[in-house]
Amino acid sequence: MLAGCAVSVGVADDFESADADVMGQQQATAILQACTANLPREKMTLTGTLAVRRQRGFVLSENPYRLDLEWGATPSCATVTLFAPESETVLQRVVMTRDGRTADLAFFSGPDLVASEPPSLAGRVGGTDLTWLDLTMDFLWWPDVRMDGEGTAKGRACDVLVATPPSPIAGCSAVRMWIDRKLGFLMQVEQLDPQGEPVRKMWVQSVKKMNARWMIRDMEVEMMGSGHRTRLYVDRLILP
Repeated sequence: MLAGCAVSVGVADDFESADADVMGQQQATAILQACTANLPREKMTLTGTLAVRRQRGFVLSENPYRLDLEWGATPSCATVTLFAPESETVLQRVVMTRDGRTADLAFFSGPDLVASEPPSLAGRVGGTDLTWLDLTMDFLWWPDVRMDGEGTAKGRACDVLVATPPSPIAGCSAVRMWIDRKLGFLMQVEQLDPQGEPVRKMWVQSVKKMNARWMIRDMEVEMMGSGHRTRLYVDRLILP
């Protein structure tokens, strides 16, 4: 009888654990969907600079960039263009189109925008600490997501989520996200290696009201152990 009770209790515990996991996944999915729903639906363009500097502040490189967003289009689209320093000469361009949760990448290189093999989402943008995953924010649509507790970012209370990519990405087993509990705003992201350890960190430094809309003003990205960081500055928000 005692053995039977132990088995029954164990089964009940398993069911409770499974129910908690399902509820946690549903909660995480709802939080992530609310975050993507907050993304601007109208067409817009962000311009600015990607600056790579050593941790003591010495600037190693600066590249202008342009980010064209059409999240409300069908399919939705994000285009990232990286320029040569102090120039309008195109170095690289990546176009991400998304139909629901499925994303496609197209890659173009050089001033003539020659079509090339698409990069890995975890591939670095030029010589910066940023990846195409950062700039396209593909992880916001990954369906396999779970709660990972609570935390703070820039002093704001956040829900912490972990999302796993739908298909393998070299060097990225998952990402951990801090989403502002009140505003539904993405505040911080960590890229996790196969052992679950953070290998890169991206966080919002400040926000600014541009054209009556609150937008990221600048953010920092650091590849652990690299000895340098990349800061993404947003100079202008352009609306049609």
